[in-house]
Amino acid sequence: MEIKVNDIVLTTDFTRADVDYSIKRHTEIFAEEFGFTEAFNEMVKKIISDFPAEYNAEKDFMLVARTADVRFAGTITLLGEENGVGRLRYFFVEPFTRGKGVGKLIFTTAMSLAKDMGYTHLWFTTYNKLVAARTMYRQLGFEVTKEIPAEDEAGVGGIEEFWEKDI
Repeated sequence: MEIKVNDIVLTTDFTRADVDYSIKRHTEIFAEEFGFTEAFNEMVKKIISDFPAEYNAEKDFMLVARTADVRFAGTITLLGEENGVGRLRYFFVEPFTRGKGVGKLIFTTAMSLAKDMGYTHLWFTTYNKLVAARTMYRQLGFEVTKEIPAEDEAGVGGIEEFWEKDI
């Protein structure tokens, strides 16, 4: 599947290079900008690295966004669960795309794809330090349903938040 919106191309046809780049940039951005720890980096590396081996096209996807000049712009994954529930994971956008609607485009496209696949409820976790993303999640109708301390992953003051929405 490929969708083009303005100068962004979204595709679910991911490669191993997309997976590796997603790991690299996800860990770099979260460490540099938000002070996330090596424990977080190891968790991201493990889970995203395992995604291709566990991937089932009938229930999962990795959505990759690139600019018209083929620069990686961001990604999100969906892992299908049972009873119409999908879990969104590892969403991020490259800093050069921020403020241009690319993050919202990636996220809303993922929601739409999930709905088309038959999901009726989405959930994900994020951290209190990701203020701009959390604002977008609220605007899209997601609500925080649980919070737990997460200083091991997110550093001092880090709280992991569980967000959910029926779609």
